[in-house]
Amino acid sequence: MRKFDSTEVRVIFLSSGFLLGVLLTLLVNIILLTAKGLSFTFATLYEIHHNHPAIYLIYALIPFFMFIGHLFGLYSIQYIKSFRDLEESESQKNRTIKAIIHNLTLGNLNAEIDDISADNEIEESLTKLRKTLLDNRVAEQERRHEDQQRNWMSEGIAEFGDILRSHSANFEDLGYSVISKLVRYLDINQGGIFLTVVEEKKKYLSLIASHAYSRKKFPDKKILWGDGLIGAAALEKKRYYTNKIPDSYLTITSGLGRANPSYLLIVPLVQNDEVFGVFELASFSPLEEIQIQFVERIAENTATTLNILKSNLRTSTLLEETQAQTVKLAQQEEKVRKNIDTLKSTQSEAAQQSEKFISFTNSVNHTLIRAEYDTNGMLLYANTKFLKKLGYSGNREVEGKHISMFLDEKDGEWFNSIWAGLADGGAHFEGYMKHITKMGQDLWTMATYTCVRKDDGEVEKVLFLAMDTTEQKKQSLDFEGQMEAINRLSPKAEFKPDGRVLSSNDLFNKTLKFSKKELVLKNIFDFISTRDQERFSEIWEQVITKNAFQGQLRMLSKFEEDVWFRATFTSVDNMYGELEKVVFIAYEITKEREMEISARDQHEQLKRKEEEMRLLSLDLKKQIEEMNQNWDVEKIKISEEKKMYADVLFELPYPIVTINNLGFILQINRATEKYWGMKRKTVINNRATVLFSEKQESHAINAFIDPALPVKEIAKKKIMMNFQDNSKEEVISIIKTEIKNEMFYTLVIHIM
Repeated sequence: MRKFDSTEVRVIFLSSGFLLGVLLTLLVNIILLTAKGLSFTFATLYEIHHNHPAIYLIYALIPFFMFIGHLFGLYSIQYIKSFRDLEESESQKNRTIKAIIHNLTLGNLNAEIDDISADNEIEESLTKLRKTLLDNRVAEQERRHEDQQRNWMSEGIAEFGDILRSHSANFEDLGYSVISKLVRYLDINQGGIFLTVVEEKKKYLSLIASHAYSRKKFPDKKILWGDGLIGAAALEKKRYYTNKIPDSYLTITSGLGRANPSYLLIVPLVQNDEVFGVFELASFSPLEEIQIQFVERIAENTATTLNILKSNLRTSTLLEETQAQTVKLAQQEEKVRKNIDTLKSTQSEAAQQSEKFISFTNSVNHTLIRAEYDTNGMLLYANTKFLKKLGYSGNREVEGKHISMFLDEKDGEWFNSIWAGLADGGAHFEGYMKHITKMGQDLWTMATYTCVRKDDGEVEKVLFLAMDTTEQKKQSLDFEGQMEAINRLSPKAEFKPDGRVLSSNDLFNKTLKFSKKELVLKNIFDFISTRDQERFSEIWEQVITKNAFQGQLRMLSKFEEDVWFRATFTSVDNMYGELEKVVFIAYEITKEREMEISARDQHEQLKRKEEEMRLLSLDLKKQIEEMNQNWDVEKIKISEEKKMYADVLFELPYPIVTINNLGFILQINRATEKYWGMKRKTVINNRATVLFSEKQESHAINAFIDPALPVKEIAKKKIMMNFQDNSKEEVISIIKTEIKNEMFYTLVIHIM
């Protein structure tokens, strides 16, 4: 900028006044000559001045205009000096603002903001911008910390899910794998897992696995239910966390020596209100709340796996016992049939071989229950086994008694028709039959009733022979009850070796949404999606070669929906050791799988959100640079800076609503439009009740929307907000701002 010269200005204005005076004097002379009709020559000028001396007064205009020029010069010098001072002040202010914006752009948010404006408007705007950026930085750090915690929990749950799936066949292996991984993942010092055991109607907790354990208090590794901290936690089904551990409660053994831990966490393993065990964890360092929540999540998953493992073990045991009992009953039935066949052949030869018959009768009396009835059903004879099994002391108590005395009243109608046929000489009866003892107890037998005829073919009496099968029948009924329980709790189906459906329970049909008629023509491979066919073929080949399968399996419902099972396929042989069928028993885990998929999707969504925030930060930096480049003088510069600040707020990811002290909405941002689903033009200049319901549970929101109530500043407080059609629990902040003695209130909703 060229240096200002006041002398030069004065000379210019004096010269201008002189020239203006000369020109006006010359113009007056020309007008006079023209009026007198004279030409413009020096002679005529001399003549008119000589004749009219008053004309010389005109030449006084020259010094007059020079004086006027001098005055204008002085005024211009003062004006230019004040303008230069103002220009220098604005330049200094611009340099200060540029330096502040440069610091903010570089991330130096703690730099001081000097006084750059007499009315402090720009300083207040920059201060608010710096505060907003500081708040955003703090919010970003908190969000990253929360993201790290969520990622830590999600990854841990996934890792423990793999452990639970891969060690779901043995309690000890499962317990050791879980507790050792839990101690390492939490970076603590000690852990143990206790399993709930019930023996002889007595419940206790048994230590099945530990990590860095040296326990003196429970040398037998068993804790009675409700005894001590562990037993109390199991009884109350609540976690227990304390830093007040009694001396010698437990010690940590390591290569450095022995020491008492400072913090103890006990978490019961609960599912469906049933306690399957307890986690006990100890540490020298305090546990964060996220770590305790993580342990509770792992406890729930572990309880689910223990429940399934117990169910699978019970099912496997029941299947083995059922198979063994079926073989045993088949052998007994075959033996009874052989005995009955022998009796029939003996009866046909009775007339010719009486001595053999007597010998045979003695053998029968020794091994079988035997009795004889007349055609009216009256008892004629009963052997010792009959009396002993039915609880009578001698024949006197039973001879002459009707057969109905030994039967349940409920079986009377069914047996009367059979007896009527026998009395008329009909075919013999053979099968299971229940009798009632003298004490009213059930006696189950494999029985036969055969007509004994006279020489003329008339029925003389009815011979009753039987074997006691009460214990076998009770076991069979017990097994049937257990299988019925399995049918109520678990989807179950049976398949032929080629995969065709033999049978299925209602829970299997309901889960896959098929009717029994629709399942008749189905094959196991019809429930498997195309992408899983190859893997399932290998599983089926393994099963039909008598190697049981246990694991997760995806099947298709009637409507092509994915249904996930934790399934067991077990082969069943017939009495000759040949494969007869394959039994499928499962536990539906579709919701668990959907939760795993949802957790992965949320993790990916968080990554995308982080990228959006990074791009938003770059966009904010670009806007600040554009503001620095487009900064102009005085009110234009201030207007553009305010617009930039409003744009920054408009692009922030949190819903922001600004109102005045009368309750009218002055500004909302894009996140607010999305949050309420309302356009900006329909909200601005309306009262805050257009966004909220007039009835609020929170005093803070009531004060925000009601101008008559005092508003207090709050920072990140969780409250319940009532809208026009619903309610939500959110974390909010309320900021008060005073500009030129006018109050403004800003509501920020912190949505993660």
